[in-house]
Amino acid sequence: MRIAFDAVSLTRERSGVANYLTRLVRRLVEIDPDLQVVLLAPDKICVEYDLFIRHPRIRRVVVDLPRAGRKKWASTHLPRLLKEHGIDLFHQPGGMDVALFRSPCPMVLTVHDMAPWVLSTFKDWRRALRYKLRSLVWAHQAARILTGVEVSRKDIVRLCRVPADKVAVTPYGAEPVYEGEIKAGEADDILRKYRLLGKRYVVNFSGLNYKRRNIDLVLDGFARFHREVPDDVTLVFTGPVANAQGAYDRAQRKMGILGIRERVATTGFMNEKALQVVIENAEAAIVTSLHEGFPQSMVEAFASGTAVIATDRGGVPEVAGEAAIIIDPYDPAALADALKRLLGNSVDRELYVERGYGCIRALTWQRTARETLNAYRSVLKVSA
Repeated sequence: MRIAFDAVSLTRERSGVANYLTRLVRRLVEIDPDLQVVLLAPDKICVEYDLFIRHPRIRRVVVDLPRAGRKKWASTHLPRLLKEHGIDLFHQPGGMDVALFRSPCPMVLTVHDMAPWVLSTFKDWRRALRYKLRSLVWAHQAARILTGVEVSRKDIVRLCRVPADKVAVTPYGAEPVYEGEIKAGEADDILRKYRLLGKRYVVNFSGLNYKRRNIDLVLDGFARFHREVPDDVTLVFTGPVANAQGAYDRAQRKMGILGIRERVATTGFMNEKALQVVIENAEAAIVTSLHEGFPQSMVEAFASGTAVIATDRGGVPEVAGEAAIIIDPYDPAALADALKRLLGNSVDRELYVERGYGCIRALTWQRTARETLNAYRSVLKVSA
């Protein structure tokens, strides 16, 4: 069986789609010795993925398009490449907000969540209409749709009007962000680089430029905590800090108004090793999205031995159960209370660390790969 993936996510800064793609493909070739994987990309794949791609049954095909030509990547180049390389099945891992095209072979689509539709996070009606039309066409063209949690499956069935048995839940794996060894002294060097060495801090993975990541809750809750428990705790934002739609500037102004600007640190994008160190050394992780599919950052925190506070939206309650402190996404007082509980009581913190470890025992990428392979085989059996 020869499977092709759209690997455009591997040509950019690391993202959730890139993590999903690399971890899934690595396990797919481990458990199926007859599987061949072709990664199709419009530009050079980032060097950080070289080790992963060196597997003898993983092949990359890079077209190397100029920036202006990448708009036609999906509509023009993907169908041609799928034919040229004799692909049995195409897997689009990046969701529905990509250019439409007709695949010459059966297609499996991974939809991580329907947040843009559920939350209406569009700048104008044209973008909303384009996204919804693409979603409907993709959903009906795909032979099978995969998603990480039941709540997303229900959203896809309801919003895209597809049969329930067309959408399969394949829960994602839970493991630390970085799988390699962190040598003695490296962790201190990384913490020193981000001015966190010797500090107590809590970490949020959202960055500062996505509305649905609910930055207002984080800032308001942390400010309330800081007023009630005046100590030296720092709030750390990892992830993007680009000023999309003025979001970063608004966050900075709010920090000033709340009087916490000196207590907030931003890291921007970090490599996996640095992110792992920052997560492991945090006193708590805060996951505050207004809507989430499979909460990957939450389970990565569980796997790293970090207690988690998370909002009760999307797939978070489904995955977390009692392993995280679950709060309402519009209740800063609840966030402040949760921070006081975890940072003021080591027994409670260790309780949630242990619950986190227990939560993820059944969440492995091997399981994800097995269930994904079953989806592939069912599609090819039907299409044969």
